[in-house]
Amino acid sequence: MTGGRDDSAGPVRRPQGIAARLRRRLRSERGNTVVEFVVLSVVLLIPCLYLVLTLGRVQAAVFAADVIARDVARIHATEPDAARADARSEALVALVLADHGLQADPAEVATLSCTATPCASPGGDVRAQVRIPVGIPGLGPLWGEQGPIRVGAEHLAHADEYRDVRLTGDEDPER
Repeated sequence: MTGGRDDSAGPVRRPQGIAARLRRRLRSERGNTVVEFVVLSVVLLIPCLYLVLTLGRVQAAVFAADVIARDVARIHATEPDAARADARSEALVALVLADHGLQADPAEVATLSCTATPCASPGGDVRAQVRIPVGIPGLGPLWGEQGPIRVGAEHLAHADEYRDVRLTGDEDPER
């Protein structure tokens, strides 16, 4: 101690209560970035992810409807045996629906209309119309598993005018 001054004593601290420390800590900006990131992620990213998944399912159904309409019309325009064309069409519809992960009854997806009987008559037209219900993920109990969205496609195929209808796929054309 020189000059009558005591340098060892620092500022006098008063004891603080728990409430005062808590208030100071709550006013602090420290750690708010992490909280804001988590809140904004939940509020913005999860709905966007859900929207992307839902639109992906709808787009898959659109692709499936287009393939089914085109191929079912072609099958019926080229196959002279109506029973065989129906069997091939139903197998195709079931395969395409399974490939795209869609839940629908293959018998109810496609409807045909022909300008001539049988559909593969020379010069006739075959129109295939497809309607596929699309379920929305997570909302099955609310709207049912089929969902409120239906996508569709339509295709018109023309049967060749200069072909022999008597021939089927099992016969030899040389005989």
